[in-house]
Amino acid sequence: MKILALPNGVNGAAYYRVFLPVTHLARSSDHQVTVPRPEEAGGAGGAWVQDQDVVVGHCIAHEGGSALWASWKDDAALVYECDDDLVNGVDERYHPSLVRYNDPVIREWHTKIIEMSDLVTVSTPVLAERMAKFNRNVMVLPNYVNGELLNVERPRRDRVTVGWQGSASHLGDMEYVSKPLKRWFRDNPAVDLHIMAADYRPLLGRWQPDTRDPSEPGQGRFTPWFVNMWDYYNAVDFDIGIAPLRPSAFNDAKSHIKCLEYAALGIPVVASDEPPYRDFVIDGVTGFLVRYDRDWGQRLTALVNDEAMRAEMGAKAREHAAAYTIQEHWPQWERAYASLLGEGTR
Repeated sequence: MKILALPNGVNGAAYYRVFLPVTHLARSSDHQVTVPRPEEAGGAGGAWVQDQDVVVGHCIAHEGGSALWASWKDDAALVYECDDDLVNGVDERYHPSLVRYNDPVIREWHTKIIEMSDLVTVSTPVLAERMAKFNRNVMVLPNYVNGELLNVERPRRDRVTVGWQGSASHLGDMEYVSKPLKRWFRDNPAVDLHIMAADYRPLLGRWQPDTRDPSEPGQGRFTPWFVNMWDYYNAVDFDIGIAPLRPSAFNDAKSHIKCLEYAALGIPVVASDEPPYRDFVIDGVTGFLVRYDRDWGQRLTALVNDEAMRAEMGAKAREHAAAYTIQEHWPQWERAYASLLGEGTR
């Protein structure tokens, strides 16, 4: 097969949903895969599609996108790829960075693209059920990590570090737990906080500009997003990862990728007891699931005060993550794309 994969930006979603699986598909088979840079693919028109068997479009929803998608219909099998429910509307109070998807014009472009696609691939069964309203051919291709993460040794710091990473679409999730976590960080000034990608330190009471030396206890650290995923992985120095998730229909369709990342790096997690994380985190073994506000502080305190517990849970988490590597599961993408062409697969 000749496969053209078009990522929507340079971000974690594009990495896990496009770059990671198709590059391993190319390495492990005789298929030819092309992944142009996002800025190149946007206005390329039919030039990229020439002689391709399959075109994968990641979260395509922009002016002219549906017309461009339609113009490729006779040239290749079209696969629409996504890992968020962006067609049923988002609550702009909690997801301001995604509010553009509420625009009626963009929603019309978006749904047309989904409807005319030959295949829709998503990360979770919940999202598949919702996409089935727009397209009868939907497949679940779960998120996986690069197995090389299992061998990464994290940087270690003198103070215990609690960390979180994620995009600006998680505002509602961080607001949801801000009171119990702010209270806990206030009462535990010797515990470090490291926030990566989107800066939510103010919500957790650990951002006091121009008043403290950033290296002092009680002052959180912030690391912006890295374009190179390995730069990001090598900067993760968490002893404990947190994964808050606000109860909502939008979040129910999400995957467990945040907890899987932590697990692959040997980091025990304290996560919201919500469907995406409940399906992955083994409560009390690889981390803790939190149902009530008071549980955040209790679980974090237990892990901070017990180094042996952190080490054991981190090791168990890594063992668990070993079953979720792209090296083992890349043939799922091969089978999905080959099904459009009537080709056999391994």
